[in-house]
Amino acid sequence: SCVGLGWARTPRTCSADRAAVMHLARVAAGASGPIARLQRLARRGYRPSARAFNHCVDIVRQQDKERYLCNLSAPSAARPALFALHAFNLETSRVRGSTSELNLGRMRFTWWRQTVRAAMRGEPPDNPIAQALAGAHAQHGLTERFLQQIVDAREADLETKQPQNMRELTAYCEQTAGAVMQLGLEACGVPEEEEKASVAAYHVGVAHGLVTLLRATIHHAGQGCTYIPADVALRHGLTLKSILSGSASPALTDAATEIGLEATTHLLAARALRPDLSPAARAALQPAAVVGLVLGRLQQHGYNIYSREALQPLGLRLQASLAWHGAFGTY
Repeated sequence: SCVGLGWARTPRTCSADRAAVMHLARVAAGASGPIARLQRLARRGYRPSARAFNHCVDIVRQQDKERYLCNLSAPSAARPALFALHAFNLETSRVRGSTSELNLGRMRFTWWRQTVRAAMRGEPPDNPIAQALAGAHAQHGLTERFLQQIVDAREADLETKQPQNMRELTAYCEQTAGAVMQLGLEACGVPEEEEKASVAAYHVGVAHGLVTLLRATIHHAGQGCTYIPADVALRHGLTLKSILSGSASPALTDAATEIGLEATTHLLAARALRPDLSPAARAALQPAAVVGLVLGRLQQHGYNIYSREALQPLGLRLQASLAWHGAFGTY
């Protein structure tokens, strides 16, 4: 994380450092040696059931229709792994909102941490998402560190009522949505040597995380928390009490605009790398289309994140956008 690197570092340098760490993690996952080779042979023997895969598809279709559409636009060989990853991401994201007991939440994350380790060994428990993850790892050799990073970030988030600053917020997005994007590169067969793909995935992941959290502001308020950073709120005269009230205000709109501009910066940085990326990497980065459409709609409605019109599902517009990007090799 760049949070500890100091304020003297520029955002561009910070992004490069984070993405470089992610890239090194992908390279390390492919390490050689007799033990590593035996481990790869063991996990390649695992094959999940069709029931496990269908369960993941159903979860993503019901809980995240936009990811579902993005996965359908991905190469067919990557889809089982992508659905497994996104079902895992959805299940871990639901822990905070599904329990009011801190210790129960920690127990569930401990279970997920152990389950990921077992799935990486090709020995998942009797859980369809775990079995689908094991199958995805058997086929694509997923980096376990990214999966554990998602679990760790969501567990740490159990006690967070509000991030302190924008850097803390973007670090959380990097560790969750960003990790999902890095794993998506692996599912789509992007070579670990393609470092710029990792940089682009970092930017798309952060941008996607930011707009997802913005759209869910009213939902989070109902849970007694917010992802609008304290320093951003302070700059715009916005109190935590007013955010949690669930009421729109000019101050809330101004704060949302600042976060939206941060997401736009990351989206543009990702798209600037497009000429240097392989077709496989571009296919993995299709969730950028979601970010672009959400930002456009928020701008259209003046960043009123409590406006029903601004929060409508993307539906046919996303399908058309994905088809356009797929035809022209963009994202």
